[in-house]
Amino acid sequence: MLDSLYRGIARAGGVEVSGDVRIVEKSPSRPSVLKRFAAAFERWNVRRSTYLTLRQLDDRILKDIGLHRGVLHSVADQVSRLAAANDNVLPVALRDLADNDNDPSAPAKCV
Repeated sequence: MLDSLYRGIARAGGVEVSGDVRIVEKSPSRPSVLKRFAAAFERWNVRRSTYLTLRQLDDRILKDIGLHRGVLHSVADQVSRLAAANDNVLPVALRDLADNDNDPSAPAKCV
C-alpha cells in the first residue's frame, strides 16, 4: 500500500519508477545488543548500590526520610529508572550525598 503511494508521489514529482523496483523506507537504527546489555547492567548496578546504601541506614534515619524497610527495593528501582532516563546521571540528592565530606562522628551543629 505504501509502495503505491510512494510511486504516486514519485510520478507527481516527475520521476518514473519501474514496476520491479520496490520502494522501502529505511528502518530506524536500534542500539546494538552490546549497548543494550551495557545499559541494562548500568541500571542494575545503580539499583543494587542504591539498595545496599539504603539498607545500611538504621530504622530511625529511614523513618526521618519517610521510608521503611519494606519499600527499599521499590525506591532503588525508581532511582535506577531516573538515572536511566537522565542518561545515567544520578539524581541531585544522591550526588550531594556522595560528595558530602562531613565527618559522620562529628556532633551536629544547630544553625
